[in-house]
Amino acid sequence: MNILCVVAHPDDIEILCAGTLIRYARQGHTVTMAVFTNGNMGDAVIEPEKLALIREQETRAAAAIIGAKVIWCDVMDEHVFPDPEQRRKMIDVLREADPDVIFTHSPNDYHPDHRYVGQLVFDAYFQKGLPHIPGQSFPACRFGQSQLYYMDNLGGIGFLPTEYVDISDVFDIKKAMLACHKSQFEAMKTLADTDLLDMIEVQARFRGLAAGCRYAEGFTRLDAFQRGLTSRILP
Repeated sequence: MNILCVVAHPDDIEILCAGTLIRYARQGHTVTMAVFTNGNMGDAVIEPEKLALIREQETRAAAAIIGAKVIWCDVMDEHVFPDPEQRRKMIDVLREADPDVIFTHSPNDYHPDHRYVGQLVFDAYFQKGLPHIPGQSFPACRFGQSQLYYMDNLGGIGFLPTEYVDISDVFDIKKAMLACHKSQFEAMKTLADTDLLDMIEVQARFRGLAAGCRYAEGFTRLDAFQRGLTSRILP
C-alpha cells in the first residue's frame, strides 16, 4: 500500500505518527511524509530563511531512517489557509503520493495550521482523482477509497481514539526520528517549556495504557461516503 502522512510542521509526524509509519515501512509498504509548511517562524532567534533550510534538512534526515519519501510543500509557517492556492497544492500532494491510507491532523487540534491542513486534506480528497481540475502539476491519481485517519492531539486534549497502534517495539526508532529535529528542542524548551522526548513518552505511555500495551499511538478513522472499508488496515 501507499501510506501518506500530511502534517503542518516539521516534527509533527515524529511526535504524532512516526511509530505507525515505522511499522508500515517494516511491512514493506511505501511511506510518504508530507510537510506543508517550512517551519520558518518557529524560533525566536534563528532568521526564517535559515530556519526553513534547517527544518527541511532535519525532516529529510528523519525520513531517511525509515526510507520514507518526503514531500516538502514550503508554505510559510503560521500561514496555512484553506484558500484556492493551497487547495491546489494539497491536491498535488495527494496525487503525488496516490495513497491507500492518509494520516493528518484532527479538526479540533489546537493549532490553526494543523486544523487547516486537515481541512485541506479533506477538501482535496475527491479532487485528487478528477482529471480536469485546472492548474495542477500532477495528473489525477486513483479516485477510489483512500482511508483517512486523524492523528492524536498534543497532550491528547479533546481527542478520543477509536483505534490504536502498538508502537512498543519501534518506540526507540520513533525517538531517533524526533531527535533529528535538533532545532526544535531548544525552541520548544524556550518558547513552550516543553521537552519533546519526555512529551512523546508520556503520551505514548498514556495511549498504551488504554490500548493494553507499553506504547501506542491513537487515531480516529474518518467514516464518510466512499471512504469506508470492511477491514482494519492499521498495522
